Amino acid sequence: MRTLLELVLHYVHFPVESLPSTTSPLRQNTVGHPLFHPHDVSHLATTQISIRPTLQSTIVDSIITLVSQCNKYINSSRQSIISSGPFAIAKQSEVLAFHPVSFAFSPTQQTGTAKLFAYQLHDQLSQEYPHRQVTIEGWHEAKSPDQLLQPGKALHVFLSSVAGVGEPPDNGRKFYDWITNEATPDLSGLEYAVFGLGSTAGHSAYFNVIGKSLDTRLEELGASRVLEIGLGDDGDCIEDDFDNWMESFDTMLKSGDSAAEGDDGIVSEEVIDVAASAVDTQQQREQLQKHDTMHHDVETEDEFPRVSCPGIALTEDDMRMTSRKYPTIQLRARESEMVRKHLFHLNGTTDQFYTDGTGQLDVIGNKVLGVEAGESAMHEMKVILRDYSKTHTEMEYETGDHLVIFPQNSQCIIDAYLDLLDVDRHAIIAQEGQPDSYPFPKGLTIYETLRHCVDLGAVPSPSSARMITGNKDIDYKAEIAYPRRTPLDLILQHKRRLSLEDLLYQVVPPMKPRYYSIASSNVKHPSEIRLVYRAVKYITTLGMLREGVCTSYLSHKGYVGTSDFAHIAAYINSNPSFRLPKDTSIPLLMIAGGCGVAPIRGLLEERITLAKSQPSLGPATLYLGFRSPDDEVYRQMIEYAESLGALTDAVISYSTGSLDNCMVSDIVTKNGAHVWNHFESGGVTFLCGGARAFGAAMEKAFLDVIQEHGQRDFTGAEQYLRAMKKDGKLMDDLAD
Repeated sequence: MRTLLELVLHYVHFPVESLPSTTSPLRQNTVGHPLFHPHDVSHLATTQISIRPTLQSTIVDSIITLVSQCNKYINSSRQSIISSGPFAIAKQSEVLAFHPVSFAFSPTQQTGTAKLFAYQLHDQLSQEYPHRQVTIEGWHEAKSPDQLLQPGKALHVFLSSVAGVGEPPDNGRKFYDWITNEATPDLSGLEYAVFGLGSTAGHSAYFNVIGKSLDTRLEELGASRVLEIGLGDDGDCIEDDFDNWMESFDTMLKSGDSAAEGDDGIVSEEVIDVAASAVDTQQQREQLQKHDTMHHDVETEDEFPRVSCPGIALTEDDMRMTSRKYPTIQLRARESEMVRKHLFHLNGTTDQFYTDGTGQLDVIGNKVLGVEAGESAMHEMKVILRDYSKTHTEMEYETGDHLVIFPQNSQCIIDAYLDLLDVDRHAIIAQEGQPDSYPFPKGLTIYETLRHCVDLGAVPSPSSARMITGNKDIDYKAEIAYPRRTPLDLILQHKRRLSLEDLLYQVVPPMKPRYYSIASSNVKHPSEIRLVYRAVKYITTLGMLREGVCTSYLSHKGYVGTSDFAHIAAYINSNPSFRLPKDTSIPLLMIAGGCGVAPIRGLLEERITLAKSQPSLGPATLYLGFRSPDDEVYRQMIEYAESLGALTDAVISYSTGSLDNCMVSDIVTKNGAHVWNHFESGGVTFLCGGARAFGAAMEKAFLDVIQEHGQRDFTGAEQYLRAMKKDGKLMDDLAD
């Protein structure tokens, strides 16, 4: 059922033509390459050999095993280089190594964008150059920085972001300091390319400064640049920027600048959710048949490789689709219709999903703040730091830390994707026989994989969008990124059939944990934390409703009575660069906008606790901004802090809905003399809020204050601000 708004926006603003999809030919044998590849044999056997379905799977498996053994024997006599990285797809004389740094706008808000890009490039190169070694290694993962570099052996691709005010990220600082040191050795013979991740919307003055600096420094040390630096802009569409740069990189490789032919290929406590199984196999089969009827005019089953899958496939002939491009995922028949709520049973195994230190935590409260704010109201959640997955182990935190949460997709979206597949939703992804490239934990059901491991609400990558639409010339920014299209949108619009392999290997990205600033103090609540969040909900330019994956997940976490609690999987991320000074006499300036009030609440709670035992605290000023008076929160807490002397002064502003609307940055400018005196007195400033709009506006306000009241030019103001950051006088918690 479509709304009138969707129809108007869709047909007026977004006409998209679907082109026929193409398939790449089988690999041709070349000198030094394996005579066959198992994927090619599988393709031939499943699409060109006419045999009985009941025997086809057995024959294919046997052929693949035989070919693999032959290739292994052939290659064992050739010289090899084994990578220390986690991936083993190699060639004789060159190693293509990726060294990603993943983080967002502050040193602790790591969103994984650079790492995700590295894996996208890894997948593309592994497919196009299957007999070359491709490794991924973080800057912080090597024992020493020089071990990352292999002059004469590897083509190095560096993906680097910027932290705060032009600083390298925490997990890349050691390498960056080493590479910029005068004693760094000569790097002649090292080939490299750099892609920087930055934002012109937040800290625009330091846009990609680390990537640019690294690119220049490598050249100074004698390394050879094989491709001009790519500059990704998260203030616009960084996915499109990377896609364009990746295309240039691929063109460079194919031109022969950095690749040579004739190289050898070598192969180097569990909780069950019964409600999620409400849709049984028969209903799913009927839904699939309905989908087939709707889409039969676009693609036919003969266009897909198919394998025998009795007891799992939802087709009458017990055959299911696979992929031309990706290896077949091995499935086992369902054991039950139950679905795990969490994945702690994987801890300590090779399929561990959660980060070390993740606990199963009780949610003991979840209330709306600002009752008149409507759907956009902020929420406050109370969480007990007792890990029930480890016999009630207590977790610890400090004021200023983050809680990192593993979200889950909503059931209705999971069902929508499952209805597109031709396999039983409770079939198990087998632990044995899976290809090494399978990206998710094994032993889970398909339903559990879609619930926990992939982000079904994310915008597809450019390559995924092209695959789904069948249009290689798609305008990614205008047609996909800006309207916030999802894979499900595109699949339904273009009436695509989709195999499980295509879905998990390419279409949906991995689920990334979300970082939330802790809104409480360990001095007041050592075993309990508060979180403040706003449910993300909006209408796209195509008239489609979108909800944030994690905030939607959290908003449905309630509790009943005193013993029946909801749980979340989360861990504490230490944030030592965001702490109240130990000297309580040092002046403080706390500035926040919107949900940036969360870490400020934690600082304020600690100041209130200290004020009760230390009456002589240093001065503290608070500038706080909200959307409107209805959006305001924690007024009583602020007034209480002022009465105790924990706060000296507090100014609250509203961007709309008041007689004197203004932004927080305007408050800073109006109080420029006070802000400058605070800077000069050695006071500590805390800045919390969104990175793009709020962070950029505050940076401009600070620079204006320094120029006007400090009598400095723009360059001098930038240097002053950077020194504040370096000296620990400016601490920010900025993220979007």
